[in-house]
Amino acid sequence: MHHLLRILLSMPPRVALAKLWRHGSRRLGGRLAPLLNARRDPFGTPGGRLIPRLARPLRAEVERERLEDWQAHRFDLLGSGPVVVGHGGAYSGFGPHRYPPGPGLPEDWRAAITAGLRPGCRARARAILALIDDPLYRPVDWQVDFRSGHRWSTRTWWKAIAYGHRPGIDVKLPWELARLQHLPVMALAHQGEDGLAREFRNQALDFLGSNPPGWGVNWACAMDVAIRIANLLLAWDLFRANGAAFDAAFEAELAAAAYAHGAHIRANLEGGEHRGNHYLADLCGLAFCAAYLGHGDWLDLCRAELEAEILRQFLPDGGNFEASTCYHRLSAEMGLYTAALLGGLSERAMERLARAVRFTMDVTKPSGRVVQIGDNDSGRFIALDLGRESLDHVGLLAAARGLFEIAGRRGPEGDLVAALARGRRFPAALAPLAAAPRRDAVVPEGECLRLRLIPPDASALDGLEPVAYPDFGLYLWKGPRAFISVRCGAIGQSGHGGHAHNDQLAVEVEIDGVAWVRDPGSYVYTSDLAARDRYRSALAHFVPRQGTQEPARFLSPFRLEDRARAEPLRFGADFLGRHHGFGAPVWRRVAVEDGAVIIEDWPGQGSHHIRSPEELARLWGLTLPFSPGYGLLG
Repeated sequence: MHHLLRILLSMPPRVALAKLWRHGSRRLGGRLAPLLNARRDPFGTPGGRLIPRLARPLRAEVERERLEDWQAHRFDLLGSGPVVVGHGGAYSGFGPHRYPPGPGLPEDWRAAITAGLRPGCRARARAILALIDDPLYRPVDWQVDFRSGHRWSTRTWWKAIAYGHRPGIDVKLPWELARLQHLPVMALAHQGEDGLAREFRNQALDFLGSNPPGWGVNWACAMDVAIRIANLLLAWDLFRANGAAFDAAFEAELAAAAYAHGAHIRANLEGGEHRGNHYLADLCGLAFCAAYLGHGDWLDLCRAELEAEILRQFLPDGGNFEASTCYHRLSAEMGLYTAALLGGLSERAMERLARAVRFTMDVTKPSGRVVQIGDNDSGRFIALDLGRESLDHVGLLAAARGLFEIAGRRGPEGDLVAALARGRRFPAALAPLAAAPRRDAVVPEGECLRLRLIPPDASALDGLEPVAYPDFGLYLWKGPRAFISVRCGAIGQSGHGGHAHNDQLAVEVEIDGVAWVRDPGSYVYTSDLAARDRYRSALAHFVPRQGTQEPARFLSPFRLEDRARAEPLRFGADFLGRHHGFGAPVWRRVAVEDGAVIIEDWPGQGSHHIRSPEELARLWGLTLPFSPGYGLLG
């Protein structure tokens, strides 16, 4: 309630009242819906038929240890570490917060699971779980946060699901597991009688029988429902293309699940004035349901809306409108796979997607990791490279090679996209759009603070080329051995700033694979709101400082004030920009001169020669542990 109050006080009265009405309606609906739906069968009638999309086998090598982990229901997601996710399990906890284990299951676990459901769900759930054909199979606990140990209930209607309401709880863990993104990877590894197809079938039935549509934590967010069904359908199609044969009863339940998922998404599209990647995900998941079911109305809606959202969510320079390089990857994956599946998008929309791919290529450092701007929740749409570190976006680039004429290895991602596209190919983006610097921009008068970053080998800074993404707000120099970036621009989401940080005029430098200074990441969201703010803070970034002041207020965990109003003034041989977050403007100039990286801040005093990352961290007080992905430190 405190967070809601912070949000409401930051809004105009009319907008605040509308938001309060929506919040109250959702809470009321969450209380009334269980009474209205408790005895209704939410599953829908089995009997539909899925339409395969893949015509040829598509295989890839997958680490045997990883496959064995998934078959043992051992998962390592969002900082959990490898852990078996089963009923009655005890988990390590998040910091000091560790919740007691939920109930274990007896020998007749099917009866125990169905008894815990609402009355209207039980008969159909019992029939679905009865299809699991391995007598040794033990079900996954799909309702548990397998880090803190907190457990949700399948007796709770999706609108009444609470999260962030107790310390250490992270709803993203059950959501991440329930996206079922490991199943398409298992399908790629299928070679015949290896047990993978049977495990896929049983895990899918386990999920469907244990999670009736509309009930429990895994129906609380339409975006996650959408990502799950896209992965479930692709996994089925990949297994089938690779030679697996499934029984009619299983395929009928899968078709019914596709319809139930699609109906839930269609009824709960996450649109609105400040819509972001959730709405794009909803459309993409609905498109997969429509394509595999042959649902014409859903297909027409998705084609029209996907076109509009690609042009809205990817800016003219190709950067994503949410001011995050990692959410850019998520949204670009959604756009690529779904554009390949649907076809029929305009040349303008495909060019915008091509520019989005070029953006990711340009924000990738020589080390192979992207510069981390804004939030990073490690989110993916289709992740055939599970296990790769979150800041390595090669999977997106590989997928893009299946749709665009881009040189390089295509890999299984590109092969899958090419198969979905059925031979359609598009030109790659040639180059970033040219920046339009203000030629009259000059440095301010008066003293400045001057830093000189001196690498051991000055020649590492040779060959740097300027690259500008003014719509996103990122200015780069790239070379074979060095990478320098300056963040300066919009806070994203049409001024909402939901995934932005207080990072205006932040500089990131990598030389010969060594990070001299870098954005610390995001770490976590609602499980530790104090940490959330620490990682968004100006004090966590290499930005101009005025004591411990913040250049913009955190209006809520997912809203940032745009007080800074950052302005890029000059870019080319050097960068000059300013922001207004402290009242009077602050300025920063960045350049490469005489074998060193120069940073000058106005107002300021002093001069420092920096010869190591450690010196710079001490000088600027950059002590926050680096987070390379959601839930991870170090």
